[in-house]
Amino acid sequence: MPIRLDARLAAVAELASGSATVCDVGCDHGKLACWLVETGRAERAIATDISLPSLKKAEVLAEHLGVSDLVETRAGDGLDPVRDGEADTVVIAGMGGDLIARILERAHAEGKRFGRLVLSPNTHPERVREQLGRQGHEIIADTVAECGGKAYTVIATREGEGDRLDGLQLLFGKFFASDEGFALRARKEIAGIDALLKENPEAAALAGRKSLLEAALKECEYEDR
Repeated sequence: MPIRLDARLAAVAELASGSATVCDVGCDHGKLACWLVETGRAERAIATDISLPSLKKAEVLAEHLGVSDLVETRAGDGLDPVRDGEADTVVIAGMGGDLIARILERAHAEGKRFGRLVLSPNTHPERVREQLGRQGHEIIADTVAECGGKAYTVIATREGEGDRLDGLQLLFGKFFASDEGFALRARKEIAGIDALLKENPEAAALAGRKSLLEAALKECEYEDR
């Protein structure tokens, strides 16, 4: 039976397609790495994880699918098990934005360079975008995948000049102003904040978030005109 990816992993896989060698950091059960090579979207894959039991599951899956010769598993933290330029595409998905930023920062400090990054942070995508700008990676896709009732950021980059994003772009994505889906999500979130503020008018964090969303919506309306 072929591997089925959820909406989030499918969005990540689409942006990682066309790789010679893809490295999936924190591969868990190895579904993404195996899917990419099984479907011919990548020629080979390196699947890394700090968890040996997870790597064993990835190895079992690769063997079951008959792609063991194309999927190499390596134990280690972040990008530590991968050499500079060994993969042309690096995927890091399903971790917090702070952790992803630290992994990228450490690899960059060690002189490791990778042509394309595909990143999907669970939290704090702004920390990831900040790090990408410092490393000279240009964001070429900055989208949202709806999965299980949640919205997940999915970012793809290429080596080049680092983006100079403003505060709203760091928070909501490089292309939020031209994204109709963002406007819909922002209005829904504002409605939810309004309901919460009725119960707790002194919630400063909520009020601050609402102000940022409203400022972003104004830019969306400007784009629409």
